[in-house]
Amino acid sequence: MSSPTRQVVVTVLLLGAVLGLFVAAQSGQRRLEDAGRRVELGAQRQRALSDVSQLLRQAESSQRGYILVGDPDYLVPFQEASARIAEAEARLDSAYARSPPALRADVGEVTRLSEAQFAELRATLERFRIRGRAAAVALMRIDAGVRTMTQIEQLVNSIQAQETAEILAASHSWRTSRWVSLATTTTALAAAMVLMLLLVHLGLQHVRSKERETEALAERQAELERVVQQRTEELSELSTHLQSLAEKEKSALSRELHDELGGLLVAARMDLSWLEDRLKTDDAQVQSYFRRVHDALQSGVEVKRRVVENLRPSLLDNLGLFPALRWQVADACGRAGVKAVERYPGEDLLLTPEASIAVFRIVQEALTNILRHARARTAEITIDTQGPWLLVRICDDGVGVATERLQAPRAHGLAAMRHRAASFGGQWQVRRPSGGGAEIEVRLPLERVLLAGVSDDAANDAASNALA
Repeated sequence: MSSPTRQVVVTVLLLGAVLGLFVAAQSGQRRLEDAGRRVELGAQRQRALSDVSQLLRQAESSQRGYILVGDPDYLVPFQEASARIAEAEARLDSAYARSPPALRADVGEVTRLSEAQFAELRATLERFRIRGRAAAVALMRIDAGVRTMTQIEQLVNSIQAQETAEILAASHSWRTSRWVSLATTTTALAAAMVLMLLLVHLGLQHVRSKERETEALAERQAELERVVQQRTEELSELSTHLQSLAEKEKSALSRELHDELGGLLVAARMDLSWLEDRLKTDDAQVQSYFRRVHDALQSGVEVKRRVVENLRPSLLDNLGLFPALRWQVADACGRAGVKAVERYPGEDLLLTPEASIAVFRIVQEALTNILRHARARTAEITIDTQGPWLLVRICDDGVGVATERLQAPRAHGLAAMRHRAASFGGQWQVRRPSGGGAEIEVRLPLERVLLAGVSDDAANDAASNALA
């Protein structure tokens, strides 16, 4: 059996013992109350018997004194006893109403004899009133009243002896129950304290176990975060490598298209011009075919130039970032009929090749999103330096970017912009201005994007401009 299971079993058993002890204590308390009621009832019965017996003696003494002395004052106790005997007998019957049948029979006999005794006393008084003292004394000498009183006293003594025995038994039971109840209550209290200490111990163990689980969970979470961070860095490096590789492949493909396809198209145009000079004709249909071939070759040259520029803008390598952006914005917005507003620094920034192509691709991707999804009339491109940052902002007055599109797993264009910014340690965010549309803002650290030997001077100039 495992330790937690054993602790649970011990706790349940101890709890059951505590409950059993408390039930036993309650049972003992009820026994104490029952014994107390028995003692109280015995006292009430003895008091009722004593009242009847005392009234009988009071009536007998008063009657004898009155007959012997003849003073009416001696008769007052008899009259009082006669008035109270019925109530005393009623109390006696009520006290023994739930007693055993034999005892109730004895009580009934006491009541009958007390009524007979009072009848005999009244008869003697009546004879004294009618026939005088001698006749009353003669009746008293018959001893009928003495025998009745003797019987009453014997019955009362017998009943009182039984009640005394019952009271003693109840008292003994009360004392025994009191000690048992005290012992049970003490044991229950001790068991309850042990249970409370055990529960506190188990509670502390549970708290410590939860703390250990929390610490272990925190360690696992930290390890998971380290693994996730490591995997994220690896994926970021892989993505950066793939983007760099893609740019190299685009550059190689651009050179091949420019050199080989461009050469073929130029040679074809030259050969076509030579044929046109050698085969001069006035036939309009032939001239029309020559023009169509010239136009097709010219269109091929334009397509080649546009494809080459999209793959790797030659202006970016030859003239710099801003001329390449001006050409890109003019070409894209011009073909879509969107008004373009451009703001660039007065002097060209000497960025690293990686940073130049990254900024160019960010603007290119933003313009592509605007022209495809925004339904905008105006696009605004701003590049500036603010403190230690190179700021790139692209705005439009279109329908804006939906929140679900920002979180969509297939929003590759937005993800590519975000990753290009992150690869330089920069920041990227999309906002919805109050006037509508969308605003993409990219912040790149100047120390990471400027050419070596230029970054310090540019950063100092940017800081001076900010202070100014």
